[in-house]
Amino acid sequence: MTAPPTGTPVTKPAMRRIPDDSPVISNFIRQKAALRKRRNAPRSFAVSPAGKDRVMSDTPFFESELFAELKEDLTQSSRFTATYRIAAPDYEEARKLAFGICVEQTVECPYELVKGTPIGDTIVGQIEDLKKAEPGAYYATISYDPTAVGNEMAELLNMLFGNTSLQPGIKLMSFDLPEAMYDNYPGPRFGRTGLRDLCGVPRGPILMSAIKPLGRSPKELGQMVYDLAMGGCPIIKDDHSLMNQDYAPFEERVLQCVMALADAKEKTGKKSMYIANCTADGLQFLDRAYKAKEIGADGIMAAPAITGFTMIRDLARDPDFNLPIFLHPCFSGPQVLSKESGISPFCYYGQLSRLAGADAVIFPSFGGRFSFSRETCTNICEGTNEKMAYLRPIFPIPSGGMRWQLFKDMYKTYGADTIFLVGGALQTEGPNLTDNVKFFLEKLEEAQQ
Repeated sequence: MTAPPTGTPVTKPAMRRIPDDSPVISNFIRQKAALRKRRNAPRSFAVSPAGKDRVMSDTPFFESELFAELKEDLTQSSRFTATYRIAAPDYEEARKLAFGICVEQTVECPYELVKGTPIGDTIVGQIEDLKKAEPGAYYATISYDPTAVGNEMAELLNMLFGNTSLQPGIKLMSFDLPEAMYDNYPGPRFGRTGLRDLCGVPRGPILMSAIKPLGRSPKELGQMVYDLAMGGCPIIKDDHSLMNQDYAPFEERVLQCVMALADAKEKTGKKSMYIANCTADGLQFLDRAYKAKEIGADGIMAAPAITGFTMIRDLARDPDFNLPIFLHPCFSGPQVLSKESGISPFCYYGQLSRLAGADAVIFPSFGGRFSFSRETCTNICEGTNEKMAYLRPIFPIPSGGMRWQLFKDMYKTYGADTIFLVGGALQTEGPNLTDNVKFFLEKLEEAQQ
């Protein structure tokens, strides 16, 4: 993600003093020692020539440079952070709102109740940075204690942007977790490299299409899959509205599509991937995902704004599932469209999708029938590849009214590591779906010249 514009430097808020006899201190030093031991890093501190011979007892520990360095190091190493965009007329108001986030996202009580206690000094969020973003807006980076969220993704999401999401003028831009927290988030099982291996496209953009419209029978949808696969379409997915309608029951639809792919492969010798939409009510999502695997689907798709990111994470980290997961953006508009509130597309489609374990994420592209700008789309792509400990990069999938006439511009913007999703335009290019696929593949190849 592009770093927030640098504004006028500001002084970081003064550290709250922790009582000398507070258990926070011993816990702090234990954490620090554990971190250094884990990283096999030697203990060393920079000492300026002027202060080289200064006696530590002359300065209270909690006011010393050593403590400041230790606290800063621990904060960076073990606390997780979130950056928010805050609409405010000046710095003081921005700082007031930022401190409100610190309290609201954690203890959710009058600060006086915890001031000067270990809870106030550790659990309550801490303002790490506050800088001007643009006239009338500031970026605030706030750190939180990982022990406050434990191993639950639900509480992590709640602490990142729970009650504060209800306040106007505050937007979650990004987050950063220490490496130790990723033990609970193995991330994408396949990522970009794994998906390339599965669909047989070693380099360049990958063409993807969708079977639609809603209203067709399983047999008719299966025929579409067959025609697309005969043309060489590497990845074929359900339309996101195909769930479990009476005229196209989930299991029958998936079975017809899987059999259609098998028939096409027998004739062409090439394997396409079929991605079954498994978005459903509650735990039925998991039931459908496992059923899709049992029937023979090559991957599943879900809409996290409907199912929840925590469901995606549970599925992705189950060693018995072992299928790629594609995410669809339906119902996410209220989360990402406002400049003043909600969640940045970089964070929502990029960071959260990877944290949950998705292997590819669909989003509306510029040039189509939605309003995402080129800059927003570029930021999303950066989020799919941003360093997040050891998590694999995932495929961005621009979509929403894509046409072959946009391929060259899309390639210049998104690059080779992208899946181009084309639905209706591919169907309307001509009467023969197989020929249409071949034509679009040729145009995709030309766009890379």
